[in-house]
Amino acid sequence: MKNRRKKVKPFYNPPHLVLKQAVTIMLYALLTGWNKKAFLQWAVQLKNLIHAGAGAKQICCFGLSPHVVWEMTDRCNLKCIHCHAFGGEEASYDELTKEEGMALIDRIASLDIRSFVFTGGEPLLREDLFDLIAYAKSTGFTVFIATNGTLITKEVAKLLREFDVGVVIGLDGMNPEIHDSIRGVKGAFDAVIEGIENCIAENLYLHLNIVAAMQNFDEIERIIDYGDRIGVYSYFIYNFVPFGRGDAIRDYALESDDFKKLLDLILKKQREVKAIIIPVASPEYWAYVLQSRGIHSRRLINFLGRFFGGCLAGKGMMYIKPNGDIWACPFLSVPVGNVRKEGIDRIWENVGKFGYDNANRDNDCNGCEYESVCGGCKTRMRSEDLKCPLKKKWRG
Repeated sequence: MKNRRKKVKPFYNPPHLVLKQAVTIMLYALLTGWNKKAFLQWAVQLKNLIHAGAGAKQICCFGLSPHVVWEMTDRCNLKCIHCHAFGGEEASYDELTKEEGMALIDRIASLDIRSFVFTGGEPLLREDLFDLIAYAKSTGFTVFIATNGTLITKEVAKLLREFDVGVVIGLDGMNPEIHDSIRGVKGAFDAVIEGIENCIAENLYLHLNIVAAMQNFDEIERIIDYGDRIGVYSYFIYNFVPFGRGDAIRDYALESDDFKKLLDLILKKQREVKAIIIPVASPEYWAYVLQSRGIHSRRLINFLGRFFGGCLAGKGMMYIKPNGDIWACPFLSVPVGNVRKEGIDRIWENVGKFGYDNANRDNDCNGCEYESVCGGCKTRMRSEDLKCPLKKKWRG
């Protein structure tokens, strides 16, 4: 008798999780002051809403908790100056094979995780990508692909539609010269806009990633407005982390005053646009939103912490490198296990235990009234020159 494959639970099981998701998004809209008409236009897109929230227990820095991201290759056709994965033409890892990838998907299905992201590098350079997507879909996962968008032809967009894949595309400027300079290849802007248009033509779930740095800060609002015009459903705004290839351009990182301007901009645009905006590497956003509302009650803040979890590292992200190493965050090169060597249950347990040495903390979180909704960025806590950027702003 053949062993039955483990299947992922459908989005409506258990019903109380769907109820919690509904409460979470309504609280988010209320706290951010999201324009009612814009919010309703977003919320009534039920298919996208279900896709975005599959299995979500909280909204955190880096999106929903929990979810899995598989960096299936570090090969890439671009040379982005901020790439945390050192993406390039040649693979530097011993990548998991197609068979190992299928086994990985089966193993992840045994956990209470329902959202699976294929990324890179550039995942469209994996010849077996759509075989693996099909396998993940047959297992019941809600699937996304995180891509630079330049390889999404009309034919690729049709395949993505066939498999009902959400598409996450990086866009760092509406000025072609700025985007191309960040992406390291001339013509990248024209190619990504064509890829985006192909996704729109197929009515795909479309999400934009924007890396916020000094070089493109003035472009961020223009990108958000462009996304609003074309019907983007969600955004991630990455606070640039000088990690990976980005370590060579540390001067591009936002200083404290600029970081606050970024939070102001995100909150301003969230109130206007018909898409949800989630800051990445910026768990302080959740504290900033509550502070802007004058919310200081520890009891209320702790209650809201059930819905908004701040830093996702150690709380619900499993980031899988091409060779099977697992990190708690793509910006923290601290393996908590390897899928080729250990059981997935043990690894998931290690992810949940992931933390940081208290001696390395700058004590910014100690005693902070917003700790339950923020918790500080664990990446910055491991760096001597990246402290809490809003400490003085909040505490006089």
